[in-house]
Amino acid sequence: MYFYTASWSLCVIIYLIPSATAYTREIFNDKPPLQERPPWLQTCKRSSPNENKCFRQLFEGCFPALAAGIPEIGVKSFEPLNIDQVSVSKGSGNLVLSGGFQNLVVRGPSNATVRSASLDLARRQLNFELELPRLRIRAKYNLKGNILLLPLVGNGDVAMAFKNVRTAVYTKISLRNETQTGDEIIHIDEMKVSFQVGAMRIHLKNLFNGNEILAASINTFLNQNGNEVIAELRPDLELGLADIFHGLWNNVFSKMPTKLWLL
Repeated sequence: MYFYTASWSLCVIIYLIPSATAYTREIFNDKPPLQERPPWLQTCKRSSPNENKCFRQLFEGCFPALAAGIPEIGVKSFEPLNIDQVSVSKGSGNLVLSGGFQNLVVRGPSNATVRSASLDLARRQLNFELELPRLRIRAKYNLKGNILLLPLVGNGDVAMAFKNVRTAVYTKISLRNETQTGDEIIHIDEMKVSFQVGAMRIHLKNLFNGNEILAASINTFLNQNGNEVIAELRPDLELGLADIFHGLWNNVFSKMPTKLWLL
């Protein structure tokens, strides 16, 4: 499952480089990096950024600004988060699906709580864990296949809700020079994402060309077996989430020189 979005900056160029299992995305925008520290950006000691949970507090302090958008560095609001397309291709096991979702509007990311965040420059690691109490998604869908041996086919509107979402992000980073000013910035080179969902609700409209009896059966089945469905999709979802976060955080860090927040 792959995620695509083009809503993060005024001038965005997205490069999709295929590999065996995923796409890697970099986002570039033409906004200059910050040269003065804004009120929402705290500072930490470069020698010990995690002392007294400093980096966690710094990281968490950025979320209100990101939710509202930071136009001076080319980052648009991610509340709601707009995703152009999620393509589904699962061809084995208990779930066989093809198709995907389009024009997704995701509400709830700004309510994330930072459970942990750490920066280790010596080991080139930046890791964090987020907890989201609720995510609500509305989108268009086009799906065909089988879920746990039951047929599924249709296209139309879909509404989804996820409760108690926990996401862990592990990265390898490097220190680079920003292209416009030469200032030192953090760049995420590699990223791995894992997640858990407490509960899921979904409603697909216009299944089986509007057959309400079959549609009700499938929607009921999906909601009663949400954990099994998520388990089948988890590997692809984690790759897709890594793709989104990779582009987002490199876009943010590229406009936040370390001289402003690592002292």
